[in-house]
Amino acid sequence: MKQKQLVGNDIEISDKFSSIIRKLFIVGGIFSAISFIIFFSDSHVSHYFYFSYLTTYMFFLTLTLGAIFIVLLQHITCAGWSVVVRRVPEVLMKNIPLMFILFIPIVFGMHDLYHWTHLDAVAEDHLLQVKRPWLNQFFFFIRIVFYFFIWSWISKNFFKRSILQDETGDHQITLDMERSSSYSMILFALTITFAAIDLVMSLTPHWYSTIFGVYIFSGSVLIAYCFTSLLYMYLRKKNYLKDIVTVEHYHDLGKLIYGFNIFWSYIAFCQFFLIWYASVPEETEFYLKHFEGSWTYVTILLCVGHFGIPFIFFISRWLKRNLKYHACMVIWICFMHFVDLYWIIIPTVAPNGIDIHFVDITLFVGIACLYLGVFFKNLNKVCLIPKKDPRLSESLNFINY
Repeated sequence: MKQKQLVGNDIEISDKFSSIIRKLFIVGGIFSAISFIIFFSDSHVSHYFYFSYLTTYMFFLTLTLGAIFIVLLQHITCAGWSVVVRRVPEVLMKNIPLMFILFIPIVFGMHDLYHWTHLDAVAEDHLLQVKRPWLNQFFFFIRIVFYFFIWSWISKNFFKRSILQDETGDHQITLDMERSSSYSMILFALTITFAAIDLVMSLTPHWYSTIFGVYIFSGSVLIAYCFTSLLYMYLRKKNYLKDIVTVEHYHDLGKLIYGFNIFWSYIAFCQFFLIWYASVPEETEFYLKHFEGSWTYVTILLCVGHFGIPFIFFISRWLKRNLKYHACMVIWICFMHFVDLYWIIIPTVAPNGIDIHFVDITLFVGIACLYLGVFFKNLNKVCLIPKKDPRLSESLNFINY
């Protein structure tokens, strides 16, 4: 079998994304400004604003954290097939500093978002008093800084060494990353679990679920694989990596997307079923609130759209290898991931039913453009694939059987 060879123009961008980066930052700045104008001008939206912001923020935070997991997973398993599709997750996880900056509005919205920050409410609630050693603002901020420190350390460490290998070709770097991925994975698992509890589950401080961290994790990895596949298709459309990232790689990405979608569905069902079966008041509070009014229809949409449609219409090998269909399906799953986060967070502020505002759109578009602008800016500076990885040849000649 003829071995594929790298072509320089296929893997070097040479600052060709400057135009789209500029447009993304302009659009992101405009829509972000519109969002804050709405916040300051409409008192009826100001309280809702923070919940909408948290929903969009969690969408992109879970995407970034899922990218970290993908990179760690590839190293810890010594995967060869996925070398050519590793650079996009590596650059996505570089957005951790941006997500730390974007956390600032949540700091100002703490009192609106989290009931346990109201000292008068805590004084009258025995359960909140019991949880106060954990649920207090000072310790909350310490934990958030610690989470971002760990995530930043992991992303910077693996990205820096991967880029260094592009320059030196030192195979020892791969062995070092494989070893460090083991304890990094443990740190990642702990931090994403507690971050999910702090940022999302504590919106309903009386409720608890021991599986909630896994629930958020499964969605994070799913959305990261979807974005990875989409971004490589975008590069393909721009005539990059056409003969390097092949249908074989998209097929495997499709299998991982399908598998993690089933995993998300399994965790979601397990969480609901165990709480429903036990019928403990402290546990059922969350679902009672999310089955009120029109939220019932969103629940049905998640069951059908997040599980049923991908399960039936993305199971086929042929469909995973049809790139146009593949793209449509992963865009749909990305949308359903946002709906999932919307369903988790917004009922806290809109318990009677779906409450969509214009600010939902402006916030999402604004943050999405800023996020992608930073992503392409970072991507502009590096090679599109780990060109001196010792397993590159295996990845270039990968075939699904």
